[in-house]
Amino acid sequence: MGKIRQILVVILYVLAFALAICSILSLFRNAEIRYIKMLDFPRIQFFILSFVILILIIITSKKWQWFKYLLVVGLLTGISINTFFLINYTSLVSVNVPTAKNLKTSDDQFSLLLSNVKMTNRKAQPLLELIDLKKPDLILAMEVDGWWDKKLKVLENEYPYSQHTINEVTYGMVLYSKFPLEKIEVDYLANENVPSFKSTISLSDGKNISFHSIHPVPPTHFKDLPDNAGQQENALKKLGKEIKGRKLPTIVAGDLNDVVWSNVDELTGTKNILYDVRVGRGFYNSFNAENFLMRWPLDHVFVTEEFRLKKLERLPKIGSDHFPIYTELVLVNNAAHLNTK
Repeated sequence: MGKIRQILVVILYVLAFALAICSILSLFRNAEIRYIKMLDFPRIQFFILSFVILILIIITSKKWQWFKYLLVVGLLTGISINTFFLINYTSLVSVNVPTAKNLKTSDDQFSLLLSNVKMTNRKAQPLLELIDLKKPDLILAMEVDGWWDKKLKVLENEYPYSQHTINEVTYGMVLYSKFPLEKIEVDYLANENVPSFKSTISLSDGKNISFHSIHPVPPTHFKDLPDNAGQQENALKKLGKEIKGRKLPTIVAGDLNDVVWSNVDELTGTKNILYDVRVGRGFYNSFNAENFLMRWPLDHVFVTEEFRLKKLERLPKIGSDHFPIYTELVLVNNAAHLNTK
């Protein structure tokens, strides 16, 4: 029994050391080393494990040697680092996008459903049932191949306006809209296999908004898929330049293949222009729907200051490795600056 306890203690100390090192290295998340970048993703898991192991070390330690103090300092440092990023997605901070209140009849309300369907998922019915239940005004589906495009065509009666850019390398994209698409451009921001959409959408009262649909490649390598090597998040940087010159209220939505607490402002250059609907409200972890222990937010909605948020939901599983995300937004007239929220 004594030997087993010694082994468990050693494992505990090794885990404590590894968590502390990983949390500290995660500060260099924008480095070109993709393995360091990946440490930016599991911050929730790092925080929880660090806290649990810290408690275990305190409880089980009878004699305090120098290395135990070092491990405790390392764990506390890691907890502090991860708290710095995670706290923005709790109710301890103010929301970035104000909650819609005292709505006026002149305010435009509309809903958006995002879904990375997972190209290899061959169960379309769960998604179609969710769409029928929520009845969103806009639907953005990602990882759409030829099979998924055919299955989604049943939406055409309810959604007369659409854009389809299909491929077989998990980056096909489809946008369905109940509102007229006055203008839509398909761009390949950083990779010839990875489309994005820039749409001008005319709402029910004739007001126009700009809607950017994006699904950039992840910051790591996957065999036979478009690779991010050397691109340095160029897709987001190019998108940011467009948004800085915006003339309309703007929404950016999609599977960014990056977590919300990543440095999106720096990557896009849109500080004080784009606001995250999650801030002050919760994580709404959209990935991985297939693994409860490894979940973080990858599917995002960012808006400019003219919008208010009425509802934000993570929807049930649809057979994909992503949960769909549903939002209800309000475009208000003469919107005050967000500092008045």
